[in-house]
Amino acid sequence: MMNKAYLFTEILSRQRSHVWTKFFPAVVIAMIFMSCNKDNNIGIDVQPEEDLIGLYTNDTTTLYTYTVIEDSLRTDEAPKAIVGKYYDTEFGMSTCGLFSQFRIPNNLTQINFQGGTLDSAVLMLAYDFDYYGDTAQQQTFAVHQMTSPIYKDSIYYSNRMNAYNPMVVGQKTFSPAPRTKVVVNGDTVPPHIRIPLDYNWASMIFSQSGGTNLDGNNNWLTYMNGLYINPTTTGGGLVYLDLLDTLTGIRLYYHTATDTTSFTFVVNSSTAYYSHYAHDYTGTPNIAAQLADPNNHLFQYNHIQSNAGLKTKIEFPFLDNYKNLGYPIAINKAELVIKGDASFTSSNFPLNTRYFLTSIDSTGKERLLIDMFETTAYYGGELNTTTNEYRINIARYIQAVLNGTEENNGLYLKEIFGAENGRRSVIGSGAPTSGNRMYLRLVYTRIN
Repeated sequence: MMNKAYLFTEILSRQRSHVWTKFFPAVVIAMIFMSCNKDNNIGIDVQPEEDLIGLYTNDTTTLYTYTVIEDSLRTDEAPKAIVGKYYDTEFGMSTCGLFSQFRIPNNLTQINFQGGTLDSAVLMLAYDFDYYGDTAQQQTFAVHQMTSPIYKDSIYYSNRMNAYNPMVVGQKTFSPAPRTKVVVNGDTVPPHIRIPLDYNWASMIFSQSGGTNLDGNNNWLTYMNGLYINPTTTGGGLVYLDLLDTLTGIRLYYHTATDTTSFTFVVNSSTAYYSHYAHDYTGTPNIAAQLADPNNHLFQYNHIQSNAGLKTKIEFPFLDNYKNLGYPIAINKAELVIKGDASFTSSNFPLNTRYFLTSIDSTGKERLLIDMFETTAYYGGELNTTTNEYRINIARYIQAVLNGTEENNGLYLKEIFGAENGRRSVIGSGAPTSGNRMYLRLVYTRIN
């Protein structure tokens, strides 16, 4: 099992918010005290469950929640690459493209095709089995040559567009089939996309045989920076790619006087690649209204979207009232309950599988909550597929706010692996009129 501290460090290093965090978008949650109409009321309506031990519960803490746009995600060398373009009536248009190098395998030098003749060339992209959306709908992937280099030791975010030549060097219109094997030259091989490459473009590469440009990866990557895989037409969803699979690469098929063979430029652990994401919420019925009225916490819905799309901000405007009960308290549990709205989901567009939260400091920087370093059983965050609920325990964070060691600037609710899937969710807001109201369930003990 991966070391938990390492995993959370990786999450934070991959998360980027408005200021600096990188991989996961977050939710703005704000709950309204159900028992009060004025901001100067306490509104906590405490009900003791066990008078003998002084245990109290409360689920009416006021929450203000807002749908906001995520800044970007770090996507270089993510375990999965996401490519596709689709329109969702609730979330608008989403576009995910890919920039990638293709390297000479095994650090070979002096590549020579032995005076052969090029027959054809194909870009192969191995599926990662899963997908998001409707794969029955066709979409088109266009391939362009990059005109600016990318580097393995550099960091790339999803909002960065690298330079590329507008000339299309390969194109394929297809219905994605991530779970269907492919027959190639009579052999049945695992599922992958095969995009035919322009013969003249491939011939320019082939003609470098025995020359300086094919003498090792340093020279090769200077000559050919890489490719941009650009989804140009609207399809039904997103495909997930395994770039490190042996069925990903640029393959040249050629023959000599004595043989028919091939050569493949590969993606491996030394390869630089990253994904580019773009979203357009124009005309969306709920999101556009919220983005146009960012200070309104009374909308009935909030939104979570992977691929640097949307997150929800959650504020606790009256949390300090728990300091004024006349006695100190110890937080036993602080369970944030988020309810997904099934009316916005389908078999093609299911809910996010897991959320997490980040806190916000006075400069806008995000940090992982200390609760996340506890066990999964303690922290939670996973979707209950029976109730469409997510429950996240933030007891240590709430206690720190009440103790004055943590700032109360709100939290962001996000998809935990936002660069590895395309999922999105509509969730109930913290507004008291929300049919799937988000709420905070506090369990605490009076300290005498």
